[in-house]
Amino acid sequence: MSIDATHKLVPRAVPVQRETRVADQIAEVLLRHRIDRVFGIPGGTISPVFDALYGAGIEMVTCQHETMAVYAAAGYARATGSPGVVAVTSGPGALNALTGLAAAGRDELPVMVLSGEPDMRNFGRSPLQDGSASGLDLMTMVRPLTKYAELALRAERAPTVVDQALSIINQQPFGAAFVSLPVNLTHSSVLPGRMPALISRGLEPDLATCRQIANMLGGANDGATRPAIMLGVGAKRADVGQLVLEIAETLRIPVFTDIEGKGVFPESHPLSLGVFGVGNRGNAHAYLRDPVDLLLTIGCRFDDTTTAGYADALRPDYGQMIQLDHDPNRIGRSYAPDLAMCADLGRTLQLIQELLPTPTPQLLVERDRSTRNFRPRPEPPAEFESTAPHNPRLLAPALKEIVGPDAAFVCDIGNHMLFTAQNLSVERPDAFWVSLGLGGMGSGIGTSIGMQLAYGHLRQVVCICGDGSMMMCGNELATCARYGIPLTVIVFNDRHLGMVNQGFRAVYGRAPDCQSPDVDFASYGRSLGLNAERLDKLSDLRGILERYQGKPLLIDVPIDPDVGTANPRNDVLSADD
Repeated sequence: MSIDATHKLVPRAVPVQRETRVADQIAEVLLRHRIDRVFGIPGGTISPVFDALYGAGIEMVTCQHETMAVYAAAGYARATGSPGVVAVTSGPGALNALTGLAAAGRDELPVMVLSGEPDMRNFGRSPLQDGSASGLDLMTMVRPLTKYAELALRAERAPTVVDQALSIINQQPFGAAFVSLPVNLTHSSVLPGRMPALISRGLEPDLATCRQIANMLGGANDGATRPAIMLGVGAKRADVGQLVLEIAETLRIPVFTDIEGKGVFPESHPLSLGVFGVGNRGNAHAYLRDPVDLLLTIGCRFDDTTTAGYADALRPDYGQMIQLDHDPNRIGRSYAPDLAMCADLGRTLQLIQELLPTPTPQLLVERDRSTRNFRPRPEPPAEFESTAPHNPRLLAPALKEIVGPDAAFVCDIGNHMLFTAQNLSVERPDAFWVSLGLGGMGSGIGTSIGMQLAYGHLRQVVCICGDGSMMMCGNELATCARYGIPLTVIVFNDRHLGMVNQGFRAVYGRAPDCQSPDVDFASYGRSLGLNAERLDKLSDLRGILERYQGKPLLIDVPIDPDVGTANPRNDVLSADD
């Protein structure tokens, strides 16, 4: 109602709503969540959504395989902080996406897959690629992998389902979603529904528990003299590095990470102990040989890779353990903490910092004494005097010296990941990435494509992968060539599934056939449309990188297959009980 010149109430004009296509309403939902790109592969049952994306001006990045599309969307989410969205067709399209979807969920990345479905009026009549409960029963498969999974059954509800999925996965802990859209619903037209407000919330920390933690860290009542802080994937996703740095410096507490948290704490800092578990670097393992009296863990997954086989050193008999996480499923799962809290990690650490007591000079002296012999050593200069087959330990320092500290390194899964993590000093949380929640080969290739697409020419992404990953998933690099994505790919080519081969020999003393075909990856890269070179002399690396700066580039690096590296996971795989 409104008031006219005679001060009488008159009815307010109500805009006439018109029915619009459901697929177009879904595109509007994506725009509402600031989604500007969608990855995927078009197909019949998802075609209305693709048409709507085109009409809405949302860029469609057509990939070569659905799982690689999900990995790319996950990389895009890492770089932008916004959800990554994937659109695939029904049946094999949806099934192919599941590995990437599972990885995104376990890596705490907000990724949503929109899958087409046959006309729901034919459910139960065995239509082609039926994913309903009477067919493939996709919902049963995807629910354990995701924070949210839904088969839309009403046209007017479908846009709301997509909106709800995006809202849920964009809350800590981030995760994955799967929305199945029958083609008859996305084709149909209905009146637009009212969208709920965007969610903005997090688990609030408990004041009393934060005060207790602050006192334990700050040394109140004869507090810990040999404490440590451990950071994991949750700490990286919550972006709490600066808060941890300030607390550690105030209280003189040394910090180490697992491989997923690598970079959250600067590895050249005097209080850095490096990386514990797979990819171990620095002094973390040495420091923990003598039990700590207090261990604060922040967002740690605590699986067999990140704990060096569930090492007792992380839970000493006479020390105390505090576990902070925003994922309740991780609390107490692998180790029994003395004190635990599930809450927003940023707000929790901020409150703990505000409540810290002033440490005594004597306590600071004692803590300095306990870390004196474990401080990181200055990095030696990179070596460039090497000929093929190269020592893989030399590659990461050489790459870092050339591309600079602002580059982002993305590792695939294999020995190259271990060599890189162990020999690359990282100073910022977004400078090193690995998809270790699932540990799928090819994940680094897809992730780096999405990240480089997000950064454009503003920041260099370096993908480090092995010949095994290239054989599985290298065709996705054609996407880089097609869209002009200036990604640099370094292939550690030892002509083996190196991690598997060396693991077998370490555990069993012998190995099955782990040799890879002898492929000329430089020629392969050029056939996909990339610039590509073989690196016979390490001294040529700088010239190659400078020659193709700002362009898609693949470098085939022959690696000595006899150079091994420690992998704590072998101890788990060889356990007798």
